[in-house]
Amino acid sequence: MFQSSFFFSRLHQKMTLSNRSNIIILAVFGTALYAQDELTKRMYDISNGPQQYYSSDAYSYFTSKGFSLPPQKSRDEAVRSFQAATRLAAMGSRAKEALSVLVTAYPQAVHVTEILNVHYSGEGTFEDWVQTYVAGEKNKFILSSPFLDYAAMSPCEPFIVSTPEVTRVNGAAVTIPTKDLVNISVTHTVYFGAYALTAITGEQFGVDREKWQQWWKNTPAAPAPATTAARPSGRLRNGQLFSDIVLRGKYRMFLSTGDNLVGRIEAKDDTSLILETSDGKAYTFRPSIIIRYEYLEPPKNTEPQSRNAAAIDSMPFSFDELRGRKIGGRQLEIHINSGMVFRGILMEIDSQGIKLQVGNSTIPITREVVKNIRIVPPPPKTAPPLQRQETAPAYRDTVVVKSTETDEWGKPKPDSTYVGTITGEEADFLIITTSGAADKRIPRNRIVRVVKKSTGSYEAVIKRYAKPLFCPNEMFLVDLPPGKPGRPFFKVCVDRYEYPNIKGSRPKINVSYDDARALCHKRGKRLCTAEEWQWACGGIEGYTYPYGWNPEEEKCNTDGSRPPEPSGSRHNCVSKFGGYDMAGNVFEWVIGPRKQPSFMGGPYSKCQTITEGVGGSAKPQSGFRCCKGN
Repeated sequence: MFQSSFFFSRLHQKMTLSNRSNIIILAVFGTALYAQDELTKRMYDISNGPQQYYSSDAYSYFTSKGFSLPPQKSRDEAVRSFQAATRLAAMGSRAKEALSVLVTAYPQAVHVTEILNVHYSGEGTFEDWVQTYVAGEKNKFILSSPFLDYAAMSPCEPFIVSTPEVTRVNGAAVTIPTKDLVNISVTHTVYFGAYALTAITGEQFGVDREKWQQWWKNTPAAPAPATTAARPSGRLRNGQLFSDIVLRGKYRMFLSTGDNLVGRIEAKDDTSLILETSDGKAYTFRPSIIIRYEYLEPPKNTEPQSRNAAAIDSMPFSFDELRGRKIGGRQLEIHINSGMVFRGILMEIDSQGIKLQVGNSTIPITREVVKNIRIVPPPPKTAPPLQRQETAPAYRDTVVVKSTETDEWGKPKPDSTYVGTITGEEADFLIITTSGAADKRIPRNRIVRVVKKSTGSYEAVIKRYAKPLFCPNEMFLVDLPPGKPGRPFFKVCVDRYEYPNIKGSRPKINVSYDDARALCHKRGKRLCTAEEWQWACGGIEGYTYPYGWNPEEEKCNTDGSRPPEPSGSRHNCVSKFGGYDMAGNVFEWVIGPRKQPSFMGGPYSKCQTITEGVGGSAKPQSGFRCCKGN
């Protein structure tokens, strides 16, 4: 049990920002010894923890270099402080009372990893070679941090600064590229305080502590809590209350930008709201830019008195409502604030966000960007259609495949037969296209028999590839020669930049699938297929991102809250073939594997991520680039 006089004197010594900070912190923590609610407990853990904590590896490394480090608090105190910061971040604007503690304590952690006895091969620049190791070490650090587990560390990634130091094995500093053996040490600093402050306030000061302190000094004192039920506070310029705005009501908003927007309130919290207009555009803004509003219509009551399970599933859910339901493994349709829709299988959901499996990729989506969520109902069960005797066309190929499954007595199940057109052959597998289904890639070691009768399809691909293809200056050539297993072969010209394909111009957005096809056709081009786009992005190696296998901060505009940047602004966001902004910036229309409207690229995607563009309608961040081939 703490003695209160010692507790308060210790707190008073630590609080140096302002008298206001001291009063708020002492008032809150004076009750923390007795109150057990989450907010006060987290604030106490942060105040009682270290401002800067070094892992054992970091402490040994820096002391061996001659640095004089202060005595460390216990690891348990540090971990509790860091856990408290991440949980306050998850509370968002509900944790505003903790701002003074976070600004004052500003908890951060330091860890060091080392790569020993490596040498620069001379390929690429020396700096890029070092950064490859840095990115790898950062990913490993997030996966196996000595502070918190991966689920807690992953959202902190933008607030982790990894700084390398390169020395020769003999200890001498390395200032120029060398083929001598070198050691690379990477110092990882995690700014837990900055992460929590950003999540709670929405301000973008990064990890700069001085800016956070200056911001806090200039922030007006928080109003006393209301005695009635908690409601968002804040008055608009004409005296109207922001808290009186009704969710799903129809409003006309008069903004300080000069715009007048009419639409329904689709989402709202203490600090912002999302208004969706009748044409499907979603706008997010804070109360500070609202001059006044007019209440036009109440929320529509579209729910019948009783609903069956299928009807309930079709209704949109909020993030918190979804967490309360047991729907593991169900297919979801997640609508995010930018207007994009992701459809995939729910893999995991926690207080930080959702992990969704889209195709072969797992996409993390933070709770802050989620607008609403729908559960995709399973297809209705119908009676099997009557079997009709059909004579297969003479041109169809047949592939008989040995089954890998056994029945309940351990006997192999009957062989499978695929009838269609063989469209690809490699050393280890062949591809057969069947009617009404996706292409089948069949390993040759499972093939029992092949009856090939079709002509022209596969041979046509070879003939088309053999034709010369010359790309204009504003396009780049993607040339994938045949011969490598697991990779297609084709040649195609692809626009260097997102439409209008001009360096330095902002990409055209809010474009529908049909409009994108028409604009490409007008230039004598067409939309890219998903396969063409994927390899133009990943290069001949099939990279996960345009610049390599691992994600690297700030190389591309991958923050979904930022507006699209002018094409080519980030010179490192370029694929090996020469395509700019194929990760981040805007979502790009492509022709999907089943000829359906689809998106690739954008803030949350890898080169291989394909998201179905439901309906092909225009979205606030939907753009495109064009292709051209033989």
